[in-house]
Amino acid sequence: MSLTPPVAADLVSRFPAFATVPTVTLTARLAEASTRVDQTWTSGDDGLAVLLYAAHLLTLDGFGGGAEASLAAAGALGFTSFRSGQLSLERRGSERTTQVSDLSETIYGRRFLALLRVNQPAVLVP
Repeated sequence: MSLTPPVAADLVSRFPAFATVPTVTLTARLAEASTRVDQTWTSGDDGLAVLLYAAHLLTLDGFGGGAEASLAAAGALGFTSFRSGQLSLERRGSERTTQVSDLSETIYGRRFLALLRVNQPAVLVP
């Protein structure tokens, strides 16, 4: 990465929904997220990508103040269908087959994926 990795205060400044999350938890997720971004990323995109991926992980773990975090904390994230009369729930398969399916579960993951596609485009090999 060309920039200094973001710290917990950067994450809370960018995404205030995580203000109540313990600093040690934020720092751990930022460290994990930093492994997903390397020096090949565009300067400016790299720091934002780390913040987005960390926010994605935190949301999946049920942290934050948004609806997605509440659903994740309740174990309800990932439902593809829900009916009320004679209750019928349908969830995506329990095994995640691709990183993309995981990233699509949160707004932060979807934003990270958009940056990933710009910075790490697919390469066609003949």
